[in-house]
Amino acid sequence: MSETSFSQVNTAISVQEASFLMPQQYDQLLQADDAASRSALLQGTVYAMDAEAIKDLNAIEQVLMKHLYSVYNWALEISPSKELVEIFTLRYTYHNLKVFLKGRATGQSLEHLLMPVGTYSLEVLEHLVMAFSAEYCPDFMLEEVLATWQEYQDYQDVRVLEIGMDMAYFQHLKRLTQELEDESLLQLVNLTIDFYNAITVKRAVGLGKPRSFMRQLLSDEGSLSAANWIAMAEQGDFLTWFSQINPCGYDLDLRSYEEKMRNQTLTTVELEYLADLLQAKLLAAGQFETDGPLPLARYLLGKELEVKNLRLILTGMDNQLPVELIRERMRPIYGQD
Repeated sequence: MSETSFSQVNTAISVQEASFLMPQQYDQLLQADDAASRSALLQGTVYAMDAEAIKDLNAIEQVLMKHLYSVYNWALEISPSKELVEIFTLRYTYHNLKVFLKGRATGQSLEHLLMPVGTYSLEVLEHLVMAFSAEYCPDFMLEEVLATWQEYQDYQDVRVLEIGMDMAYFQHLKRLTQELEDESLLQLVNLTIDFYNAITVKRAVGLGKPRSFMRQLLSDEGSLSAANWIAMAEQGDFLTWFSQINPCGYDLDLRSYEEKMRNQTLTTVELEYLADLLQAKLLAAGQFETDGPLPLARYLLGKELEVKNLRLILTGMDNQLPVELIRERMRPIYGQD
């Protein structure tokens, strides 16, 4: 991947950044008394919607994802490295594969669940699943789909399709890092996988799930073995792991989380927030690059987090959640990391 080829992209990002919501706009949304007020605040932004739509969870999701799709389509057109954009869109690709596999398994029409974004079109993914053909995609994707389908045939449990595609997603992510040859992007992918495993075992231990259940859900692409992930969660020793994978070193924003790990009081919700915070901090280090890939990666992560924040605010306010609870769960805001 040639760093100098990103100079034009990074210049364009400075224009695209104007679409981000500012911290004061989030504050105004949190202080708004009703749907009409929140709708008025969003007019003139890329997330404009009327008062009726803002009370409809499906309508909110459509507006949020429509903008996110447009961001990814723009990135795929302008980026000299499709693999960089694919780091972010790949989870939608494997979501779509799950939908097609479940549709084949159950005979149901699940098209309304599809998410039309990524380097592989819906037609290509449908062909992969229905014809078991790698005509338009890599052979390793077909191999994973076939293996997952065979396991479903053996167990007749649709959860096998979920787990199989999750594991294939993480393997595919690791393949992308070989193409990108960038240390920060490798760290980003490693953090994605490790935090998935850490959150999975923490939640499973909290629910009293057996070790056999946890092993099925854990990716082998993480920094620990399945046995060590499970032992870590059972013993509550997240700090040793975190100290090894933290790319930010001594950072004041992380001290409270490290202290909670030390006291074994860190919640699953806080661990989920920490995953996003650490990724944002990792990519923020490259915000002033002029020729490298990190500004685009930071921009795409920023859009993902913005959508998370708006989803949280709009659905939370509609459900009359306390403002402080919503504010505590908001992800890092682009430009404020």
